[in-house]
Amino acid sequence: MIGLHQSGEREQMIPYFYEKEADAVNYIYFERQSVEADDVYHMLPHCHDSVEFVFMLKGRCLIHIGEEQRTMQAGDMTFARCFEPHYYNPEAGAQYYVVLLSAAYLGKFDAFRNEAFPSFMRQGEHFGEIVRFLDYAFALRPFANESLKSGFADVLLGLMKLYCPTEPVRNQKKTQAFVEILKYLNCHFEKNITLEELADRFGYTKTYFSEMFNKFAGMNLHEYVNRIRINEFYRRRREAPDCPTCRLAQEIGFNSLNTFYRVLRKYPQNPNF
Repeated sequence: MIGLHQSGEREQMIPYFYEKEADAVNYIYFERQSVEADDVYHMLPHCHDSVEFVFMLKGRCLIHIGEEQRTMQAGDMTFARCFEPHYYNPEAGAQYYVVLLSAAYLGKFDAFRNEAFPSFMRQGEHFGEIVRFLDYAFALRPFANESLKSGFADVLLGLMKLYCPTEPVRNQKKTQAFVEILKYLNCHFEKNITLEELADRFGYTKTYFSEMFNKFAGMNLHEYVNRIRINEFYRRRREAPDCPTCRLAQEIGFNSLNTFYRVLRKYPQNPNF
């Protein structure tokens, strides 16, 4: 729904690589984010059955979509298609709108399978008009009903179509292959996963697989798996605060407590993990 979080609450960003709630039939997420100086982001590559827009209002944000990444600033926009892996790391002082629209609201766009907006759109003369609409719609979030939600999606997509021509979608097969890899890792992160094993499982050479993974994830396989494990540790800790740390560490795939604590120090708990 629009306004999933009440004004003033801090949004807990992507807890897993796959946002299951974003697959709800009539799902719209619409929020204005402000990044404070002490905020820390450890966002993993993720995907969902919704398209996602980011509209930069202030500051700078490194945004990674598919195999590309760019530092976006005030006036820039980004777009990620359904099931297209993406993540972003904003700098302190960044402000931006994030909008997710589930497939039910995409109408004739057919989830942008063949034609889509560019992933990265630099500041244009019509950006202010889009933001004025977003500002107006943001004030209506507490009153959102199905008619307002549908109208919001139609107007936003109409404005984007008017000012940002679509272009042919590239690398669809490679993107889908990476999504399957992420799904596998999300289900088997507690195992001793090696680059060789994954490359063989998905039919790639070790070198090609490593290069593809690094391009899509923005990190190597070892770091990605460690981030998933630590993310899972925080989740299980919240659900079972009395469970011994050594047991949780072992359950999520760490055979050594020293290794676990070393990795844990790299990714401290924060609202955006």
